[in-house]
Amino acid sequence: MRRLREAFWAWGDIWLRSHWRVQRHCVTGRARLLDPAGKVVCSGEPEDCIARARALAPSAGRRRAAVVLHGLWDYPGVMRKLARALEAQGWAVANLGYPSLRLNVVAHAAAASLAARALAEDSGAEIDFVGYSLGGLVARTAMARAAAEGWRPGKLVLIGSPAQGSAFAKRFRDVPGYRTVTGACGPDVTPEGAAAVPPPVAKDVLVIAGGTGGRGFNPLLRGDNDGLIAVAETRLPGYETGFRLVRSIHKDLPAQPATIAACTGFLEG
Repeated sequence: MRRLREAFWAWGDIWLRSHWRVQRHCVTGRARLLDPAGKVVCSGEPEDCIARARALAPSAGRRRAAVVLHGLWDYPGVMRKLARALEAQGWAVANLGYPSLRLNVVAHAAAASLAARALAEDSGAEIDFVGYSLGGLVARTAMARAAAEGWRPGKLVLIGSPAQGSAFAKRFRDVPGYRTVTGACGPDVTPEGAAAVPPPVAKDVLVIAGGTGGRGFNPLLRGDNDGLIAVAETRLPGYETGFRLVRSIHKDLPAQPATIAACTGFLEG
């Protein structure tokens, strides 16, 4: 129920530090500052809320930082185990919430880039990204903005992300109701949409895919798959510097111990 409710959520994070966060409403453009307990401290223009956040939020005191992005129809809780594992290893983490059904990948990437810049201002570090499913496409688009927006991209982990687009999306994109189900990002997860996503601008790229090591979980998909995304659809030939297959269906992939271990190990290396 929480996932369904927050999928239609209109607020998206644009600034995070030490569990303080500034959110912007995707319709009105107004912003609000939330303290670590989720209490609204102030509301108004985004610039004013960010200025107040900078004054109130303590430094995370970390030399490493990462933006973590959930997928379509998801919310930050889906990435909580992974985010906490990174924090335990010494990262300042922005586990970003974004209205996945309301805006397209480019708009989500702009917000993720603002969050990355906030982390960079605090730590001075390169900013790593971890993107699950649709979040991987958002991460790639955000990292392509780094040079223009004044922060340095680090490593990138893609978890069950349709790097080459989804065959399911291609099959059903013309079916009535497709856009209702997939929202503004529906076109972005088709093969044509994914082809328009910038290639990774990152020091290293790890691809983590779900599957069985055999025929996959879904017989309607070609080759090994996690039930929704084929392993072949996650691959980035010429860009990935590491690959890991985890036995898991798509929705469970971010919280799998093997996924978390692969992610933290790769970013530590």
